[in-house]
Amino acid sequence: MNTPTQQQSEIRCTILSGVHQLFTRFGLKSITMDDIASKLTMSKKTIYQHFKDKDSLVSEYVNGFLSTQKDEINRITKESKDVIEEMVLTADYLKETIGNLNPSVLFDMRKYHPASFKIYLGYKEDYLVDKISTTLREGINQGYFRKDINIAVMAKIRLEQVEMAYNPDIFATEKFNIGDVQIQLFDHFMFGICTLKGHALINKYRQIED
Repeated sequence: MNTPTQQQSEIRCTILSGVHQLFTRFGLKSITMDDIASKLTMSKKTIYQHFKDKDSLVSEYVNGFLSTQKDEINRITKESKDVIEEMVLTADYLKETIGNLNPSVLFDMRKYHPASFKIYLGYKEDYLVDKISTTLREGINQGYFRKDINIAVMAKIRLEQVEMAYNPDIFATEKFNIGDVQIQLFDHFMFGICTLKGHALINKYRQIED
C-alpha cells in the first residue's frame, strides 16, 4: 500500500504529466486551470493542494522540459563518436521535440510568466552557450570546424537561430513546419563553420540517415 507521501507524489506527477501535454500542444496562455482539471478529471481544489497557481505549474513544466532536454543532449554527447555526429543527432532530437512544441510557448512565457522565462534564460546562458562553445572548440581541435570562427559569436548565433524558428513574423506557422525550419537553419550553420573534412562527414551521416 502506498504511503500518504507516495500518494501525494503520484498525484503531483499525474498533474505535471497532464500539464506537459496541454502546454506543449496548445501553449501557455490559452490553457486555464479549468482546462487542466478537465483534462485530468480532477478537481481544481486537488490541483491547488499541490500547486499554488498556474505560474507554479508553468515553472514546473519549464523546469521539467529543460531538464529532460539537458539530459538527452548530454547523453548524445557522451555516445557520439565525434562532434559532427553529436551535432547532427542533437539537431534531429531537437527537430523531434521542438517540432511538437506549440510555437506560442516561448512568447507566452516571455509575456505572461516572467519567472519561468527567467528559468529559460538561465538555462540558455548557463548551459547551452557553454555546451555549444565547448563543442565548437572540440570541433576546431578535431579539424572539422574552421579555425578562424569566433566561438562566442557563433554560439550565440546558433541559439538565436533556434529561437528564430518560433517567430511567427518570420516563419508563419500556417506556411512553415518548425521542425523543418530548424533543420534548414542547422544545415546553414554547420556548412558555414565546417572545413571540407567536416562537410564530408556531415554528408556521410546524412546518407546514413537517409
